[in-house]
This record gives sequence, C-alpha cells and structure tokens, in this order.
Amino acid sequence: MPLSIFYRPPYAFIGVLLLLVGCFYACQETDYTPKPKAYPRLVLPAQHSYQPYASRECPFLFEYSTHARIGKDTVMMGRKAPSNPCWLNLQYPDFNATVYLSYKPISKDNSLPRLVEDAHTLNAKHVIKADYIEDSLIVTPSGASGLWYSVGGNAASSTQFFLTDSARHFLWASLYFYHPPNEDSIAPVAAYIRQDMEHLLETFKWQ
Repeated sequence: MPLSIFYRPPYAFIGVLLLLVGCFYACQETDYTPKPKAYPRLVLPAQHSYQPYASRECPFLFEYSTHARIGKDTVMMGRKAPSNPCWLNLQYPDFNATVYLSYKPISKDNSLPRLVEDAHTLNAKHVIKADYIEDSLIVTPSGASGLWYSVGGNAASSTQFFLTDSARHFLWASLYFYHPPNEDSIAPVAAYIRQDMEHLLETFKWQ
C-alpha cells in the first residue's frame, strides 16, 4: 500500500491537535463566580470648609462649601428666567451635583400656606421612586424655621428643605445629581453634601 495515503501536511496535524486540546478543556468543569456590581471610587475632600455668601439683592446670608460654585439660576422650569434674582445654584462640579435654592417673598399672591403646600407638592413628586420620605422640624440658631425632607431610595432628590420667617420670606432648597439616581452609588457624596446643607442652615440668617 502506498505510504502517500497516510501522509498529511504538518499544518493539518497541528489543526487536529488544537481541536483535540480544545475539546479536552471544554469538557472540564469550570468554577465561575460572577463579579459583584461595583461603582467607581470617588475621593471626597478630607475636611469640610466654608465661605460666606451675602448679596445686596437677597434678604439672607449663609456659609457654603468652598468645593461648590455659587451662581444665579438662569432658567425656571426649563422655560424662562426665574421670577426672583435670589434663585441660586450651589454647584459641585467634582460631584456632578447641585443644590438649588429658590427664594420667594411672602405676599398676598404667595401666602405662606400656599408656599408650604407647593413645597409638599414638589416633595410628593418623589414618592413613586422613594422607599420612604421623612420630614423633620427645622429651627435654626437665628430663629428661622421650616421642614427638612429625607428621601430614601432611587429618587431624583434625596434631600430637600424649606425655611421661612413666617411673615416675609420663604426659601426652598433641593439636592439633585446629574446622572441616574442610584442610592448605592451616590450615598457617600449625598451624605457629604447633606452635611454642607446642615452647615448652611446653622449659619443662615434673614436680613
């Protein structure tokens, strides 16, 4: 019998060998453990530090974080200029977050009961995504009063509050992040900014 019928080029032999090796490893049991979901590590400032805010246009003053930039709000509900020059944004560029401050003077058209009801309505918009909503009474060292809202779960705003002197002034504040709200991923940053908001309350004064 001619030997040529048993001959195969070397590359064919290598291909068969690789196929056999692949089949061998494919038949072995593989112990696979999926990796748990993780979030990028964010380094927070080691300490909180603050700076004063005061303006002749606005009837209040307070201290805010040196890690935030303050500026006037340029839109109202995404449509037009705000109704008052004392609508302010405390922007945290490193955290992709903003604390919105909306001031309204109490008047016949904007009575205190109506403004408080508007605050409750704004907070109620987070009920669908919230695991819970808790409110706490606020009384600042300067005598301003209001309510603090803590919103649990994947709500768009986890922290809000309003302050008033019950006669002339009303201020609403809310914390928002510029990415999908995931409570686990934003928890450290939200806690850090909440401490800044608490300091704002402690140093807040009507003028």
